[in-house]
Amino acid sequence: MTKIEAGSARGAYHHGDLRQAMITAAEAVLAEKGMAGFTLRECARRAGVSPAAPAHHFGNLTGLLTAIATLGFDGLSDAMEAAAEAASHRANGNRMAAICDAYLATALDKPGRFRVVFGQMGLNWEEPAFKRAAGRAFGILVRETRCELGRESGEDLLTHHPPSFAGEPDLAAILFVWSVTHGFTTLLIDGQLDFLAEEGGREALLGLYSRQLVAILIAALRTLALPPPEALAKPRGDG
Repeated sequence: MTKIEAGSARGAYHHGDLRQAMITAAEAVLAEKGMAGFTLRECARRAGVSPAAPAHHFGNLTGLLTAIATLGFDGLSDAMEAAAEAASHRANGNRMAAICDAYLATALDKPGRFRVVFGQMGLNWEEPAFKRAAGRAFGILVRETRCELGRESGEDLLTHHPPSFAGEPDLAAILFVWSVTHGFTTLLIDGQLDFLAEEGGREALLGLYSRQLVAILIAALRTLALPPPEALAKPRGDG
């Protein structure tokens, strides 16, 4: 280890910020190299510590990735909650549109973190903080979908980590919202929609999403603002 690296390591330990230094370094590696060049050793080198140092906080590479994913879910939840609250105080504001916009904006701001959250990267799904963060994010999605459908909000979902969808009457609508929002977001950050942006640029695509695609999503949900599916499925009487 060089003198500079050693000094960085001592500083990290002294200030108690090794965990954050490792996460920052890991996200930089992901942004530059993707998972192909992502190793615990490389992250430690970027953070200026020995390869063995991160074990105290993360245990292994899975632990580090899970910590990043936890931050990703927390950031997503914070953004959606703030957007929904702001929409509530605007004339003609729509909470569902607001969380859809926040979902995309969060992913565009930190695409590497977004890919860790939803990629096949060997996360520890049983880690308590991760489960709480994931449960909160999905709970917000479910709550706002239910509200748009005119159902009870289901605030209780935010206390379950992750939320249970057993017997959920609006599961199809919830998955529809997530599929549209997540699908467009993933296509955009992975460059699959670049051919559509040749004339108007990325801003044109963002406008298409915000003003049209989300509007179609909300219109579709409003056609479902009927009694829950199990009520519609009841057999009619003979009379």
